[in-house]
Parts: sequence; structure tokens; C-alpha cells
Amino acid sequence: MAGKADYLIINTVNDATQLRAQLEQAKQTARRITERTLALADEGNPVAFLLTYDWPEGYTIEDFVELYTALTDLPGSVVEDATRNAIYKILAYFP
Repeated sequence: MAGKADYLIINTVNDATQLRAQLEQAKQTARRITERTLALADEGNPVAFLLTYDWPEGYTIEDFVELYTALTDLPGSVVEDATRNAIYKILAYFP
């Protein structure tokens, strides 16, 4: 019969596996947004074509650029290195 420790470890490993996949998916989605923006950007002024866009009230081109910049500035992982390392460590020891 499995004890509480077995239950905790098995479920944590399963959740860490799922979390890793979700984090990788989030990073891929962020990368897709920034790559799309770069692909459509004008040389010299990357957001020039957005200047004539009819932004909804309360959301501006500056808001969009802020989002783009935040996504571009994400580290190699969507989470801090220590968090990423902890996820990979448990997955390395409990396959």
C-alpha cells in the first residue's frame, strides 16, 4: 500500500511534467507573437503600420508595444531559472 510520501511524490512528478509542458507552450506562444510582429515590421519604424490602426478606447499602441517588449524580454524560460531548475531536477530523479 502506498503511503502519503508515495502519493505526494507521484502526484508532484505528474504535475511537474504537466507544468513543464505548459511553460514550454507559453514560451512558444510568446515567441510566436514577437516573431509575427517582427515579420510584419517596417524597417526604421517597426510599428509604423500600427499608427493608423483603430485602437479600442482604453488600449493604445503604447500598450501593444509594452506587451511586445515584455514578451521579448522574457528569459530563456517563462519562469525564473531557480524555478525551472527545480522542475527539471524532480523530473530527472523521478522519471
